[in-house]
Amino acid sequence: MLKEQSTLFPYRYKAIGLRPVGFLILFFVVLCAQFPPKKLNAQILSDSLVSFQVQNKPFGEVLENLYETFGLKVAFNASDPVFNKKISFSSDKLTPIELLSSLLDKEGYSFRKIGEQYNVYKLQKEPLSKEAAQPEPVRYTHYDTVFIQQPVLRVDTLVLMDTIRQTDTLVIRDTVRIVVDKPAESRRARIKEVRKDIFNQDARRTNGTGLELFYGREYIWPDFEAVNEESAPLATLWKDALNPSFRSQNLGVKWHKCSNKWLLTVSLTYLDFAQVFKHNRIIRKGGYYDIDTLDSYYSISGNDTSWFHVTDSVYLPLEESNYSYETNNRIGMLNLGVDVAYQVAHLPGVRFFARTGVGMSTVIYKKGFAFDQLPDYEVTELKNLEFSPAAFNFRLAFLAKMQLSDALDLVPEISWRMQLNDLFKDYPVQTKPSSVGISLGLVYYF
Repeated sequence: MLKEQSTLFPYRYKAIGLRPVGFLILFFVVLCAQFPPKKLNAQILSDSLVSFQVQNKPFGEVLENLYETFGLKVAFNASDPVFNKKISFSSDKLTPIELLSSLLDKEGYSFRKIGEQYNVYKLQKEPLSKEAAQPEPVRYTHYDTVFIQQPVLRVDTLVLMDTIRQTDTLVIRDTVRIVVDKPAESRRARIKEVRKDIFNQDARRTNGTGLELFYGREYIWPDFEAVNEESAPLATLWKDALNPSFRSQNLGVKWHKCSNKWLLTVSLTYLDFAQVFKHNRIIRKGGYYDIDTLDSYYSISGNDTSWFHVTDSVYLPLEESNYSYETNNRIGMLNLGVDVAYQVAHLPGVRFFARTGVGMSTVIYKKGFAFDQLPDYEVTELKNLEFSPAAFNFRLAFLAKMQLSDALDLVPEISWRMQLNDLFKDYPVQTKPSSVGISLGLVYYF
């Protein structure tokens, strides 16, 4: 029959093979199982002084790291864009609770502890008194009643953060502004045009194209040279019959291409050369010689006297005609020219150019009188002479472009033109007339 034991264990420790030291170890293990080391560690961290530092990290991410680092469960409204703002914070020798309070206070927030969770809420500023003489710092009032938006659980916060990231992707404010800012874009385009006119007034004139209409007159003088001695009288007849004249005129159109200080011009010009032809000619037909004694003398040789008579014979025509020619000789030509000009000077609103170029002309009409070839140099109609099919000329000019408006220029010009080949074909006299002219044009820039 067994006896009643007075100990907790029905068997002695010696019966179960435990020594006193082993019994103490077993008791300590049971005690540790009742108090987990994690809570103890968190308790120690919450009371210890720590240092903390972050650089350019989102506000919400910093609050999340407080749980991983110090075991502080922080709940906040993740839908608030403030928690996506990047902050920088540094502290030294503060407890985790003081660290959290300082971090929230810097951003205008505070917290209230409910159970094991620290709920974050925004502080409200008190309005300043109107009677205050000096401005006072912003005061924050902690309200006792805290309204926590649901849900505030940690899992819900993470889900809301994901949703916010999707919202940031969907809220494309730039796209909305494109629709609203279309008028602004058109305004910017108009501003560019205005700036183009204000700050670069010569944009069309330095890098653009233009069309010019012009009219001018030329002072032309004859230039006839005899090919040989036999044709010298013919050259003299031409020089006596034609005098320098200012009756020549031209009318045409030019296309301009501007490139900085250079100017390329292609022109189509109607030329009208006009000179007064004056010539008097006497033609005698038939007749006889009339002998007249001018003087008589004699000589005596012995008994003989010899008389000598000095006579003169004059031809008396039976018919004499006096012809007088006076008319305006006109030659019409169509000239195609190419010129290159360079800007040599510039004044406000006026630019000066030196121009040179060549042209090719063809005769389109001719009327008046001319001298026929040997032997009699008779007067004939100008249309009976054969002209060169293509007459080439060289031209020098000096011009000025005077600005009238944004797109118009007035162009006065002085020019000199020289014929390079003979005007008449197979003629014993060389004909290379030269002229000095003035013209006035109007240019429109595109």
